[in-house]
Amino acid sequence: MGRCARMSARVGAVVLAAGVVASMALGQFIPFLGAVGEEFALPLSAVGWLSSLITLVAGLTCLPLGIWLEGRRLRGIFLAALLVLASAGLGAAFAGGAAALFAVRVIQAAGYALVMITGPSLLARLPTGRARQSALALWGLCIPAGLTLATAGAALVGTAGWRGQAVGVGGITLVVAGLAATLPRDTRTGRRERADQGSGAGAGWAVAAVAAGFALIALIGVSVVTILPAYLTAESGLSDTSSSLLTAVVSAGSVLGSLAAGAGLRGGARPARLIAAALLMAPLSAGIFTPMPVAVVAVCAAAVLVLNGLAVSALFAALPAVAGDRVAVAVAALTQAGSLGTLLGPPLYAGAVETMGWGAAIAVSAAISSAGVGCALAALRGR
Repeated sequence: MGRCARMSARVGAVVLAAGVVASMALGQFIPFLGAVGEEFALPLSAVGWLSSLITLVAGLTCLPLGIWLEGRRLRGIFLAALLVLASAGLGAAFAGGAAALFAVRVIQAAGYALVMITGPSLLARLPTGRARQSALALWGLCIPAGLTLATAGAALVGTAGWRGQAVGVGGITLVVAGLAATLPRDTRTGRRERADQGSGAGAGWAVAAVAAGFALIALIGVSVVTILPAYLTAESGLSDTSSSLLTAVVSAGSVLGSLAAGAGLRGGARPARLIAAALLMAPLSAGIFTPMPVAVVAVCAAAVLVLNGLAVSALFAALPAVAGDRVAVAVAALTQAGSLGTLLGPPLYAGAVETMGWGAAIAVSAAISSAGVGCALAALRGR
């Protein structure tokens, strides 16, 4: 392995680790909603907002942050964001009241948003060639991997509870920040270079289309995972525990999809072909939300998550071709759109199911996957 290849591999490993620990912070309270609510006498809705606060802040602030970051050197900001995320995570363990915990969560949200923008932007600047494309594709596994590790961490901390989880996630983030300090410096892009590489209306339209496609495709995966336990309990007769466990196993499909995207891109596959595979999510949804044996439902749901991870990762890999040197803005647009999709998708599916029955989820998946793939492929046409 040559020097450039070793550098690209090291950059990819550290930045991806940062994305995973940021996603662990995103999900660190999910296993402890009941315990936090009981300790601070909060209703479940308030604790739900505590857990979702990072997604809400990302959904409102990422694009302005991306515009501010455009053309700046990113390594220092990336490192500072990790330190903020680590400090807030450790501080959460010592929160004495609900107000303090919410305040710390807002600080965590700021660090999370910056990591999720600067991380992929560094992957677009530092590695080269196919190493850059495959590293960007692997960024898609950060959120599912981080959420899975946060769930596993809840079992490991035992009686230490959510405070132990906060210390663990904060400590791991601090270690990753130390590794990030060893990354090579990225170069600052001048205004003329940015203008030459995609600041026109055409590039702006393409970034908007990719962001819309990303939000719509990601929305399906999040929504299926959210409503699947209720479907398995209501229609397949599984217990709540069994439904949740099966859904957790199924959700790992997103990680497999991201890994497959990275391998495919290294082998020369075009991102557009991987994105187009997301159209298969619609017929597979029929295998989930029509009367089928539990094994068939599980396989179809896992396949939906694999295709979801494949397409989402391919969209990240396509950003340099779409945005030129304005990758920070493009990443911010995708992150903000994806966060909004994550917030709006589950209520959309739940409302459709409540109004028209479980079969409505199939129609919603078909419409959204077609629109999402259409937006993404339109942006990639000719690139």
